[in-house]
Amino acid sequence: MQQLQRVRIIQHHVQKIGDRLTDMVMPNMGAFIAWGLMAACFSPTGFFPHAGLGGVVTAIGRYLLPLMLAYTGARVTGGQRGGLVAAIATIGLIASMHDLALLGAMILGPLCGWLTKKLDRCLHQHVRQGFELLVDNFSAGILGMLMALIGYLGLAPIVDWVSRMLALGANWLIDAHLIPLANVVIEPAKVLFMNNVINHGILNPIGTEQAAHAGHSLLFLLETNPGPGLGILLAFAIFGHGRAKKAAPGAIIIHALGGIHEIYFPYILQRPQLLLAVIAGGVSGTATFDLLNIGLRADPAPGSIISILLLTPASLHNYLGVIAGVTVSTVVAFAIAVLLLPRRNAESVDTTNAIATSTNDQAVIITGTEGMGSPDMGARILRAKLQEHGITNVTVTAQPINTIAEANDAIIFVMDDLVAVVQEQAPEAKDIIGIRNYLNTPAYDDFLRTL
Repeated sequence: MQQLQRVRIIQHHVQKIGDRLTDMVMPNMGAFIAWGLMAACFSPTGFFPHAGLGGVVTAIGRYLLPLMLAYTGARVTGGQRGGLVAAIATIGLIASMHDLALLGAMILGPLCGWLTKKLDRCLHQHVRQGFELLVDNFSAGILGMLMALIGYLGLAPIVDWVSRMLALGANWLIDAHLIPLANVVIEPAKVLFMNNVINHGILNPIGTEQAAHAGHSLLFLLETNPGPGLGILLAFAIFGHGRAKKAAPGAIIIHALGGIHEIYFPYILQRPQLLLAVIAGGVSGTATFDLLNIGLRADPAPGSIISILLLTPASLHNYLGVIAGVTVSTVVAFAIAVLLLPRRNAESVDTTNAIATSTNDQAVIITGTEGMGSPDMGARILRAKLQEHGITNVTVTAQPINTIAEANDAIIFVMDDLVAVVQEQAPEAKDIIGIRNYLNTPAYDDFLRTL
């Protein structure tokens, strides 16, 4: 029991790291995609090579992306002034670094936000009325200058060294054709909702660095390849039973075209033996990409087949290679999943909690990690059910798990493995209901019956 509790504590801390990384990266994914698309069009190997516009591509990667990441990461804890301090500090970091400063910016941003918050708490209790604006401006300027010096003299050399070591390790794995083994770790971690930690915290910075030099990177396809999940969903759609079979066709569209990979995670959490299928699919797909020397220009977000093809370098070989890798991973995952699926007609039963009825207005929150599309779609499904039954006194919203601290007297639906996190985030919630699938769970119908 104690060991299980330790595992959940570790998972909670990893989840918080993933949320913080996602809070930095997801709001700025448009900038990453713009950078990748402009590189695809105007870089020396693009559709329309242009020296001047190629310089814009370089400026976006060197200046805009690190500044946006640092500002966003600092704003979460330090507000606008924290973001300002982080932007000043990141300029010092960029000026001293030889490579792209993405990794350093992801460290410097939250640090500057935290320091700004602490500094404000220390100063405000000693500032006389009328001097607040003056003190705020000078404290932000002085802290920004000091952090820029720290970034230039201290953090930049360390990040440069770490970046080179990580890039050398990734290049060594690619040169030795061992990079497919990374999926042995990536696929199980994805299913535990650590996909944001892996993609945004590790693969994205290293892949962006590689793409800046080589024009593309295989690392952008390790976590975002929709093939393994697509194979699982196809197996359920054809050979599954009950609710899982009925929901699978819609989930295929959402996963493959919408790029929301979280939609297939509950299928595997219900039957952990299917981890073998997604691992085999991921390894075989990455091996195909590696064999054909395939990579993307930027991180596709969301990881749909559409965004992946848009960020594929412009050549027939690359397009065919991407399609081949996704197809191989889909077929392998599908074949193994079919062997592992039970042949008897057995449906998993979701664990639900009793919900007290109320004639007053009731707030319902469907929550999950930032960047997840499934809670939002779950909220739409529940709203439609409420409308169908003529229930108007219930408000349903989808919120990221790190923003529900004020969820007093709300009923919260969340994945089973995140219930402990929600209990800590929202202790005043009326009820917290663990579910296994945002899109197709009896918990919604049970809730309707109580109303």
